[in-house]
Amino acid sequence: MSLSSGKHRTADHEIGLRARRAAFAIRLIGFTAARAALGVLIGLLTWSQLPALLPAWQAAVILTGSMGPRIMPGDVVVYQHVPVHTLKPGQVVLVRDHSQPTQLLTHRVHKMLANGHILTSGDANLTPDSTSTPPEQVLGLGRIHVPWIGLPVLWWYRARYWTMALGALGLAVLTYLAATPRPRGDGTRPPAEGMSEAPG
Repeated sequence: MSLSSGKHRTADHEIGLRARRAAFAIRLIGFTAARAALGVLIGLLTWSQLPALLPAWQAAVILTGSMGPRIMPGDVVVYQHVPVHTLKPGQVVLVRDHSQPTQLLTHRVHKMLANGHILTSGDANLTPDSTSTPPEQVLGLGRIHVPWIGLPVLWWYRARYWTMALGALGLAVLTYLAATPRPRGDGTRPPAEGMSEAPG
């Protein structure tokens, strides 16, 4: 074997080694990131829905930007039913929308009125709401704020079906990556011929 041939083989081996290391790093990063992302999603979903299973608790998806920037469309707020007279200005409440009685509205208590009603306002609005809310239309006090987890509901509400499809595809990819066996070794040696890596 000539010296030049040996050099070529050494260079080819080094290139192959680097390629295997890069592939191993990509697989490991994808595996770790996918499991971390799914863990975050599961945690957010649990926080947004588990308390709502308790009596006198309920969850609602924010559909408008009237409470931005602290509470944004697609966030979920979990509410607890409390006596209206215990509410204080500055607290976030869930009430029935005056303009659309079938809809719910998340706003902040602006003022407690002498007649027992409350006057609310949105953080992003310049003025308080024009109509006060009677006690029977106050449904709960905001206790838990969970960001982003209600985005699929928001997309459905706004008829953004392509966004929903892309979100479902992204979730499927994350699930696939998280379900694959964890990469073993350090990427410097390929599996033996005719054999696959042991599952993680």
